[in-house]
Amino acid sequence: MENGAESACVDVVRPIAFAPKYMEAKPEAKASDGKFGTFGGVLVPNVLTILGVIMFMRTGWVVGQAGLKSALIILCIANTITLLTSLSLSSIATNLKVEGGGAYFLISRSLGLEVGGSVGLPLFLAQAVSVAFYIIGFTESLHFLFPVVPDRIVSGGVLVVLFVISWIGADLAVKTQYLIMAALGASLLSFFAGYTPAADWRANLAPGYVGGVGFWGVFAIFFPAVTGIMSGVSMSGDLRDPSKSIPRGTIVAVLVTFAIYALQMGWLAFNASREELIGNKLVMERIAIYGPLIFAGLWAATLSSALASLLAAPRTLQALAQDGVMPRMFARGSGPTNEPKLALLFSFGLAGICLLLGKLDLIAPIISMFFLAAYGTVNLAAGLGALAANPSYRPTFRTHWVLSLLGAAGCFFVMLLLNALATIVSAILIFGIFALLKRRQYKTAWGDEWSGIWFSLARFGLLKLAESRQHARGWRPVILVLVGQPRSRLPMVEFATGLEARRGLIFLAHVEVGDWQRLLPLQEQLEKDMDQFISEHRISAVSRSVLADDFEHGVSTLLQTSGVGALEPNTVMIGWSEDALKQAEFVRVVRRVLQLRRNLLIFAEAEVSVGRLKPVIDVWWFVKVNGGFMLTLAHLLVMDQRWRGHEIRLLHVVASELECDEAQGRMAGIIKDLRIEARPEIVISTTPLLETIGRVSEFSAITFIGLNVPAHEHEHPLEPYAATVAALKGNIFLAKNWEDLD
Repeated sequence: MENGAESACVDVVRPIAFAPKYMEAKPEAKASDGKFGTFGGVLVPNVLTILGVIMFMRTGWVVGQAGLKSALIILCIANTITLLTSLSLSSIATNLKVEGGGAYFLISRSLGLEVGGSVGLPLFLAQAVSVAFYIIGFTESLHFLFPVVPDRIVSGGVLVVLFVISWIGADLAVKTQYLIMAALGASLLSFFAGYTPAADWRANLAPGYVGGVGFWGVFAIFFPAVTGIMSGVSMSGDLRDPSKSIPRGTIVAVLVTFAIYALQMGWLAFNASREELIGNKLVMERIAIYGPLIFAGLWAATLSSALASLLAAPRTLQALAQDGVMPRMFARGSGPTNEPKLALLFSFGLAGICLLLGKLDLIAPIISMFFLAAYGTVNLAAGLGALAANPSYRPTFRTHWVLSLLGAAGCFFVMLLLNALATIVSAILIFGIFALLKRRQYKTAWGDEWSGIWFSLARFGLLKLAESRQHARGWRPVILVLVGQPRSRLPMVEFATGLEARRGLIFLAHVEVGDWQRLLPLQEQLEKDMDQFISEHRISAVSRSVLADDFEHGVSTLLQTSGVGALEPNTVMIGWSEDALKQAEFVRVVRRVLQLRRNLLIFAEAEVSVGRLKPVIDVWWFVKVNGGFMLTLAHLLVMDQRWRGHEIRLLHVVASELECDEAQGRMAGIIKDLRIEARPEIVISTTPLLETIGRVSEFSAITFIGLNVPAHEHEHPLEPYAATVAALKGNIFLAKNWEDLD
């Protein structure tokens, strides 16, 4: 073989959609700005919404199917979920200064805008569509007395009347609800005054299921009867003292309606036969001492629910618009109480369209899903807030996190129970909105619970990680990238993210050298610039910046202060530069990194475009420790989609063909032991090693070369590699594992 010739045993070789100037801190409203207290603003709307159509037309069926004992168990389970949600709602409401927007406001200020918006927008749609749903329920009930009633004319007229009441203002709407409350109370008094005991009423104590339904099937039909606790919360912007009125009014409403339902079930079981309970939807009208009052109560229930929804929907829309989730025009309010007139018009139009569509049988289950999703998220927010133990989470009404999380689980269980398909549709819509809002990358003027939640999880994980036994097999890349000005070193940052491969952690670091007093005022801006770069390029990284008298001192400081416990940097990445070759300080930095027991990567960017390079990653094997380190990094790179199609070549140089077979087997064994997909290649060459590397890997996309650091400090460790770096056209990593330090 001629000198310099070579042969081989085998073939050789987020976008940001928009970021509105967002929800600047507002001056706090005075307590007197609201007009309504606990009774009129929370208790009455909640009671009127809970005591709805199901109470009049389905409770008898529930008792007939399940029997009184099981019916009371169903009531207890359903009300337990509602009560737990009320307790969670009370905790959040007493931890925040509650403004308009009801459930949306509470969720967004607790779990962040993305979660709040993803639940708040469907909640608004559910409230607006519910207006039409309740009006259609009222219209259909008229058929019991007037079979030929023109549905759409009556429904449209009722919608217009409710719209006028709402347009005049929430004050008139609340006063109207007092009249509705009176009608509802009169109907219940008429029902309980009726006395027609059934001959076999004791038989109604036990279940008597017919029609293929069972306990949970009956539960699914009954559960919507106990929902409605958000009606009072939706009026939060109109309350004198929301933090007191919401807990008191909501919890009292749940307890009062529980008592009413329990008494109603008992009275139905005592006064009607099982056949009548199951077959007669208006059995209450037959039992009542004066039947027409039952119709008055039924109409009051449907109309009050429609009015409550028509009051709630525009306020939710207004809050969404104020936060930039919906168009800003809906944020406009009128008058001293900031009435959401434009949002009310939009809600009215949406309800009108739904009325024209007529049947809402397909929409109704999804409406229930959205309400339950809101309830579940409120429970989740309260549970996580208490569990995270954030010092800022200081509700005056405290609920144990176990109760809140049980409430969340109960809500999601009931969603599946009511309608699994509607649950899936609702979940897809909610997560879709969440993803859209997440891409917008809002910056809010309020804090949420996530920082406390992540802190608690990180604390727990760090303590457990510190307790665990560290082993080489559990090694993960925690890379300190010395980028300086990151925008000029974007390729190096991209490679760092590829090497980290979502299995470790990246610190993007900057060392500012100079006079401490002069630089100190600039440090905060340096950190902001780095954080903005990370956000713009959607990099999973943590920023670090230090001020130092010289570069060596700055790097030493970074290595000793970055990270916590086992999440300290174990690898340092530095960019190659011709100037660095001439600087003694750079040599000292290289040695200091290794002395501090950190791996070292020196990166040199490719000279030519990727399209002109061969899709291979070359790893030149010299010694076991350093070679294994480089091969692991190459394996992490090919897991990234940018380099997924690249082949890894494990290259080793021998001086003669006599060594070829043995070296080939040794390299194959190494690959097998490391369980990395790579192709071993043995290069036979008698030229200097670095010159051989320059020729064989000239057009390889990425080349890993082991770095030799001489023991004598006066010798420059990088000078021998300058010619090789100049010869290679692809990206280069000079790598050194600290355990392989000479």
